[in-house]
Amino acid sequence: MKTLFLTASAVVLLAGAAQAQQPVQSGQFHLGAGYQFIDADSLDIDALSIRGGYDFTPFFGVEADLLIGLGDETIATVGGEAVKGGLDYGIGAYAKAQYPISPEFSVFARGGYIYADAEVSAAGVTVSDNVDGWAFGGGAEWAFAGPNAVRFDYTRYDFTDGNGKADAFGVSYVRRF
Repeated sequence: MKTLFLTASAVVLLAGAAQAQQPVQSGQFHLGAGYQFIDADSLDIDALSIRGGYDFTPFFGVEADLLIGLGDETIATVGGEAVKGGLDYGIGAYAKAQYPISPEFSVFARGGYIYADAEVSAAGVTVSDNVDGWAFGGGAEWAFAGPNAVRFDYTRYDFTDGNGKADAFGVSYVRRF
C-alpha cells in the first residue's frame, strides 16, 4: 500500500514538472479517481474514490464522492472462524473552500455529510448495516500538466448514533474541464 502510494506520487512528480499549468478557475468542473485508505477503529479499509465537483470561484466549490470498498479484512477470529468486514460503498457531498497559492498549487478545506454501507461476515452469515455522519478535512492539489492534477487529502468521518469515527487518507488524479 505504501509502495503504491509512493510510486504513484513519484510518477506524477516526474511526469509533468515542466509542462504548462492550469490554475483553478471560476465555473470549472472536475472529475477524479484514486485510492483512499480508511482507518475505522478496528478495521482498515482500502477503497476506490471517484469524485466530481464544480468550482464556482477560485475560492469556493462543491464536490461529491463515491467510495467503493476494495475487499474485506479479517477483524477477528471466533471459534476458529474468521470474522471479516469491509466497506460496500460510501456516498458523500461537500462544500469546499480553496486557496490557490500559485497557478499550479492550491490548498483546500471541505465539510459535508457521508452515507456508507458496510458488512461483516462469519461462518457463511453476512450482516450489512449503514452509517452516516459529518465529514470534514483538507488537502492540497498540484496541477502538474495543464488540466491534469494530483490531489492529496485527509477526511475525518464522525458517524452519528455512536457508530464511531474514521480517518481517511487519499491520493487521486484530477482532470479539470
